[in-house]
Amino acid sequence: MNIEALHILMNIILIFSGLYILCIGAFTYGLYCVISNDTKRYGKSKQKATVIIAAKNEEKNIVKPLQSLANQSFDKSDFEVLVIDDNSTDRTFEVVSDFKNVNPDLNIRLFRAEGSGKKQAVSQALHLAGNDIIMVTDADCELPPRWIEKTVGFMAANDLKMVLGPVLLSPCDTFFEKIQVLEHLSLIATTAGAAAIGMPVMCNGANMAYDRRSALDFERNRTDMDIASGDDMFMLEQFSDQFSSSSIKFLMDTDAIVKTQTMPDLRSFLRQRRRWVSKTKAYTNWKIIATALIVLMFNTSIVTLFVGGFFHPAFFLVFALFTLMKFLVDYQILKKITAFMNQQQLRKWAFPLEFVYPFYVVFTAFTGFFSKVRWK
Repeated sequence: MNIEALHILMNIILIFSGLYILCIGAFTYGLYCVISNDTKRYGKSKQKATVIIAAKNEEKNIVKPLQSLANQSFDKSDFEVLVIDDNSTDRTFEVVSDFKNVNPDLNIRLFRAEGSGKKQAVSQALHLAGNDIIMVTDADCELPPRWIEKTVGFMAANDLKMVLGPVLLSPCDTFFEKIQVLEHLSLIATTAGAAAIGMPVMCNGANMAYDRRSALDFERNRTDMDIASGDDMFMLEQFSDQFSSSSIKFLMDTDAIVKTQTMPDLRSFLRQRRRWVSKTKAYTNWKIIATALIVLMFNTSIVTLFVGGFFHPAFFLVFALFTLMKFLVDYQILKKITAFMNQQQLRKWAFPLEFVYPFYVVFTAFTGFFSKVRWK
């Protein structure tokens, strides 16, 4: 590589480094602001909610969220549970039906999916729902007792169209589980921080709520139904495009933390992440696209520096310096979110993970973008 080409490469890397620092710095500021605000200053709301769970082959897990819903502090007469069985080949439908019979005081409505895939299932549930506030979660989640109470109260008190909520992976025992939890916490921190500065670019379908009538309006013009993933992100994109940023907020409340399962092995973990990435090519919101591009290009820059070290050893030193810089930028947001989620013990893995993370991001980005994936 000649001097001119090297100069151009380093300028490109410096540009994306600066953009990354600005981006993560803004999200960190937003996270600090939303955590310092007292989100608990709202009373109980008497608005009614519909909880949607799309389930496929979840006979071993589906009782967990159902039992969590049976234990809610929210009046059972003020919410319903819509379970859509997405063509399960196991006993998911029978397990839900049995639970419904044993818990007649919990208003569970069980349906078989008319289409195929999670998006079709959620869409079907939207049309069947009887209440104006929609809350969505996954079939393997554990919901805190005040989840509905806190979410509905927060939504009503702030006159919101959409609420994004915190999600924590569990268990967190093995090394592989620990790095999954830490990586996912960084995504939740970004979700909260971005929403706080009026730039919602991420969400998690395990914990979110939105206005049903608005969602039904968006349903008429959706063009993403053939994409395996993204029922949550495409809904966020629609709400973000149609409403002001002040109508979408993150509920930073420990009583609203939903727990979902870590992946059991590397193969399933990468398959899940590739599925998440696969939807990015269909995004139209410039804020979401710009954020994803900045993160990808900065991590690609770090990988490029590492590869360059095999041609000139000096690049290894530059790679180490940029990795250290990335750690110093990332650590501030990780420090805050791990404290909020009571996961401070994971901070010691943050620095070692920085040497792996860029390669993981680049690998999942390119394989997810070009490969065909499915929900289950």
